[in-house]
Amino acid sequence: MSTSIRIRRAWGEEGQALAANTPGMPPNIVLIMTDQQRWDTLGCLGFSHVLTPNLDALAGRGACFTHAFAQGAICTPSRASIVTAEYVHAHGAEQNETWPDASHPNWIAALRDGGYRTVNVGKMHTAPVHLPCGFHERLVVENKNFMQGIMGPPDAYDLYLAERGVTRPALRYFEEVPDWFDRLQAIEWPYDEDWFPDNFIGRETVARLEAHDFSTPLFFWAGFTGPHDPYDIPASVLARYEGVEIPDPVGFPGEAETKPAEHRIGMEKMDGWRMFAAIWWSRATPERIRAMRRHYYANITLVDDWVGRIVATLAQRGQLENTLFVFTSDHGDCLGDHGNVYKFTTHYDSVVRVPFIMAGAGLPPLQRIHGRTLAPLLRGEASHHREIVFSEHLPGRLMARTREWKLVFYPGKPYGELYHLEHDPDELHNLYENADAAPMRRELTDELLQWMVQTRKRG
Repeated sequence: MSTSIRIRRAWGEEGQALAANTPGMPPNIVLIMTDQQRWDTLGCLGFSHVLTPNLDALAGRGACFTHAFAQGAICTPSRASIVTAEYVHAHGAEQNETWPDASHPNWIAALRDGGYRTVNVGKMHTAPVHLPCGFHERLVVENKNFMQGIMGPPDAYDLYLAERGVTRPALRYFEEVPDWFDRLQAIEWPYDEDWFPDNFIGRETVARLEAHDFSTPLFFWAGFTGPHDPYDIPASVLARYEGVEIPDPVGFPGEAETKPAEHRIGMEKMDGWRMFAAIWWSRATPERIRAMRRHYYANITLVDDWVGRIVATLAQRGQLENTLFVFTSDHGDCLGDHGNVYKFTTHYDSVVRVPFIMAGAGLPPLQRIHGRTLAPLLRGEASHHREIVFSEHLPGRLMARTREWKLVFYPGKPYGELYHLEHDPDELHNLYENADAAPMRRELTDELLQWMVQTRKRG
């Protein structure tokens, strides 16, 4: 995870830093991670159309970052960068259903070897699915549309549903719901709300926090499956969005013709394809797009409810002041921005910019990694973390971004993307071929190539 430019200390004084941990006792660490959550989905950052009171309160105890970026634009590459603290081209897990080998750093294993109890409940997107990855215990819950037998053996959620006589509905909606492709993946959860995957993950997380005796410090990774598609959400949570005004996507007619063909081709390939993850954008209307977004935001609110319960559980156990909380996501979702959905074909901020909150006790940095400590920023000793951040979707797309400019580089291709973010924060106008912007294009390309050389795979 790269953080850049600045942070916002929600409702706190500038001098408030992360709390010191209890003397002599290493802090517990609770990492709460969602799947496919874009950055502009937190109330504490001013986005009041997303209901996140518990995350807002957590940010009020620490720091809510305004500019945090995923190193990979899809699940596994991003998550592997988090675990190894290496860039994608260095750890080598360039696509989903891959994972770095044991020669790469793993701070979870370092915590385990240093005396922590390490536990994961939920999604990590490792390959194999049940890879230990440095944990003493894993209760694996993969994607909503995880296909057992193809992507791996059954996970804990498959077994939970099997006991109730059902299978993952995400794999069946497109066959069983007559108007499925009109819905843009938005539907109410069809079963008991307790069976919803993020409610299963939340309950199992709280149960383990209640059971841990805290004679040893705890590292806990709670990996929620939402708000990743399909945008299926229990009715009771969706009802909380009645009357909430949902913002429309950014974009303009004809924008696709000004951008690399990959953007348009990716959407066209899905249109008419009868499979569980396909969105037929030819069926999109303004109201259907708002419904899609409303369902997406509601899943974030459901996770926010569990954040509140997780924090309350640790408070009840007397561990609140000795716990470092981290909340983030692996990447975002276009949600209709620029006429695109998901994350596979673009590097817009709606894809690579993610929520990032830290609150609680501090930790020393891991050595021999590409990451840098955030401590000076959190202590108020620095105004920004990096001048430039990078992200990848290999083998075909690389991003370099500063506060003012973004370059999306397509290796071996004569085209690309260049945005002057200071004047065009929604990334609408591609300046890659603009003569006046050519010096910045060359400068960012040089920065990108130097970064690739400096951080290439060892050996």
